[in-house]
Amino acid sequence: MRSLLPILPFLATVILSHGHADAITRVSLGVAPAESGPYVPQAVATLVQSVLEEELSRASRVDLVERSRLQDVLEELSFQQSGLTQRASATPLGKHSNVDNLVFIEVSKAGERYARTGYRISVKVVGVATNQVVWTAAELLGKTDKVITEMTRRIGRRLGSIALSFSPVEMVFFPPGSCRMGSEDGPAEEKPVHEVSVGAFWLDRTEVSAASYVAYLHAEGRQPSTTTSPPQAPMNPATMVNWRDAQAYCGWQDKWLPTEAEWEHATRGMVKGTTYPWGEAPPDHGLARYSGAAPEPVAIDALSPGSSPEGVLHLAGNVAEWVGDWWDPLYYAESPSDNPRGPSMGDYKVVRGGSWSQPAAEIRGAARSFHSPDRGAAYIGFRCARTFIKAN
Repeated sequence: MRSLLPILPFLATVILSHGHADAITRVSLGVAPAESGPYVPQAVATLVQSVLEEELSRASRVDLVERSRLQDVLEELSFQQSGLTQRASATPLGKHSNVDNLVFIEVSKAGERYARTGYRISVKVVGVATNQVVWTAAELLGKTDKVITEMTRRIGRRLGSIALSFSPVEMVFFPPGSCRMGSEDGPAEEKPVHEVSVGAFWLDRTEVSAASYVAYLHAEGRQPSTTTSPPQAPMNPATMVNWRDAQAYCGWQDKWLPTEAEWEHATRGMVKGTTYPWGEAPPDHGLARYSGAAPEPVAIDALSPGSSPEGVLHLAGNVAEWVGDWWDPLYYAESPSDNPRGPSMGDYKVVRGGSWSQPAAEIRGAARSFHSPDRGAAYIGFRCARTFIKAN
């Protein structure tokens, strides 16, 4: 694994940190004094730094860290990578200093071939715990202060909009237990009501955000579309993602889509089962986003009053969610009682939870729907699970 030590003297540094899971709504960023590369006037690096700080200070969900707090972290990182300490005994930076990621920014000449374009900015986001690059970006800055400012603002807006996606996603643990699936008063595909046992599993507390999905696409060398990533709402759920790409995203994190039984277990609770994640009270727009409100989802961490008792958000409404199972409207009649995984094949995948575009009846915990695994939709998102059982 390549050491970060050789590049420390040449890079402006940004530090990102986050607090407890309850503070998922914000992330801290700190900008250390920028340094210019060879043949780059210090004034250019100073301009880049000031513009970047100004842009990040405007970003929602971002708190700038004072520069004075960064020096100890950088010195500790250099010392640990110098070979004078053993990895096993080194202080875990992320835990000790509440820092999870370092963002390195280098201002350099664009090269003789591009002499007229002036300078270049390169950004790398590195996970402190893994020493691996999790996101990169680069832009030609031009030569004039006006163009340098404009291009730096572009980088700052992009970084500010996805910064929260670098923080680990909180997962909620569900112990093994039994739950009731289906509804006596629902349509035929929800019958018969039956009890199943579900093994222990972990489930993402929130739906996957547009920012997180775009960061994944960049890491995989894929170009996001404007429909996948609305730049004005990076913390809204990722939509227009087909089932196969949703499963691939989860696999990238060593997770997978939950089974239908796991999803309903998390939504309705054990044994008897409630109608909604929050209980039996009828839904309103302070609990869930469904038809009758604005024709779009809300941020993944909004509407906390509608969460499950374990704190899982938006299991009802906002966006419907892919699960792992193939769709069969008659499956409940033959479902095994122990960790059901759905049919072994099919033409459609199950979608659960209802969305901003659907009526209240369709955001019930027992409601079932389906969609082609090859097509995304503006009302379908997803979240990931880590479990011992994979759907087919």
